[in-house]
Amino acid sequence: MNLNKLAVLSAVAASSLWSLNASAQLSYNQGDLLLGMRTPGPGNDLIVDIGPASQYVNATVSFTISGTYYTSAQFTASGLDFNSLYFSVFGDTAGNTLWVTANSPLARHTSYFQSIAAGQFEAIAQGGADAGSWYPANAANSSSAVITPNGFSIAGSDVSYTVGVLDPNSGAADFQCFPTVNEANTTAGFSAGSSPVYLDLYELDPYSNNTTQPPGTELGYFELDPNGTLTYEPVPESGTWVMFGAGMLALGAIRRVRRTV
Repeated sequence: MNLNKLAVLSAVAASSLWSLNASAQLSYNQGDLLLGMRTPGPGNDLIVDIGPASQYVNATVSFTISGTYYTSAQFTASGLDFNSLYFSVFGDTAGNTLWVTANSPLARHTSYFQSIAAGQFEAIAQGGADAGSWYPANAANSSSAVITPNGFSIAGSDVSYTVGVLDPNSGAADFQCFPTVNEANTTAGFSAGSSPVYLDLYELDPYSNNTTQPPGTELGYFELDPNGTLTYEPVPESGTWVMFGAGMLALGAIRRVRRTV
């Protein structure tokens, strides 16, 4: 084989390898929600793009996250365990609207304040995209879920989920700007139990006056069951509750009429 043919074959092989690597890159767009999962100590994170925020804002029925956006094989390959697992969901827009999970209600803040969190969210997304581009698409990495070493950080703008979620000053999972903990965590014996873990999802539109902070909008909640199934359940709109209540009252009235007949 002459040197020219060898050079051509080498170029083709390199191109094929790059294409394979590129196919594993996290397919993230600003406005998508990201699911981050981690465990304390050294190891890996799993970062998952769970689709555009609009499908959660407009959801009317529950749907399953696990098995749809990430597989059990990916979760296993990450080295994570459903016992002592920490996770949260987050997202942002260019206008600094935020979607954040929390264990208690969250207030809206100014665009500047929320831009701090948005910057961290984007840094985590970039970290996931880079980690995915370095490895081929396989059982461990795909266009929607990638494994990232949990200590990964480049200049603070390209980080793992663990680095992005933890406040270096307090060690609390608050994305460095929220006063409440934004993650849910399971116990050491979670997978052997029967009680799920819940985490509420809030939409936070920027607010012009930071001294009187209105509450964010609760959209629904994520439920992690001991068998590893993660689902999203939307909160019914107020009109739905009114219709439900009216229906129950009507049913009660019908029953009272039947009793008197």
